[in-house]
Amino acid sequence: MKQAKIFLATMAAVFGMNAQAAMTVADNFNDGTFSGWTTQAGSFSESGGVLTGTTFSLATLDGASATTLGVDAISGAGVSYVALILNYSSLSDNLFVKLQDNTGDGKFDRVFMYRGNNGSSATTGSYYFDLSTEVESSYFEASVNNVTGLVTAKVGATGDVFSGTLSNSYTGTGVGIGFYGNATANNYYVPSAVPEPEALAMLLAGVGVVGVMARKRRVAR
Repeated sequence: MKQAKIFLATMAAVFGMNAQAAMTVADNFNDGTFSGWTTQAGSFSESGGVLTGTTFSLATLDGASATTLGVDAISGAGVSYVALILNYSSLSDNLFVKLQDNTGDGKFDRVFMYRGNNGSSATTGSYYFDLSTEVESSYFEASVNNVTGLVTAKVGATGDVFSGTLSNSYTGTGVGIGFYGNATANNYYVPSAVPEPEALAMLLAGVGVVGVMARKRRVAR
């Protein structure tokens, strides 16, 4: 029983770490140069660890594709948004999920799901959702299941989770970021490609401990 408890505790620690490490920072915008991206509309600049873009700006991350993205978004004065771009093929053919200050009071208050660069509705039924609480900044995550058509947006600071069903199909797999107004962002996240080395080591160590204890118990009998 004691060995089983140790194993379960080890597994819980591993999976807890993996939950935290599910996303990894692809760009923290700390080097002052907007490199590794292709600007598709507008222009971008880095300063003080944050990324800003001109109105209706959009850039794609070079060589990247994913179905889940995250960003630390910060609102600005006036109407502004930070958008996560999935399924990118062109400015008119992409899934555009944004966290927006819709009233211009300096706080994010609404999530939109668009097709194209701030274009038309991407989902059946409602394509926008009001946050339960307005926030000045938040971790923002968007994901899409291109098989079921489910689009999900998460706002970490409020705990809100919104979902919709795609009304159109997409031809691309690119990912990116977009801006309007004075909003800024840092720490652009993509899914971790492999388990973190520390988590894997812990898992192997835990399995090894359980195996040794099991062998000792059999010998003792």
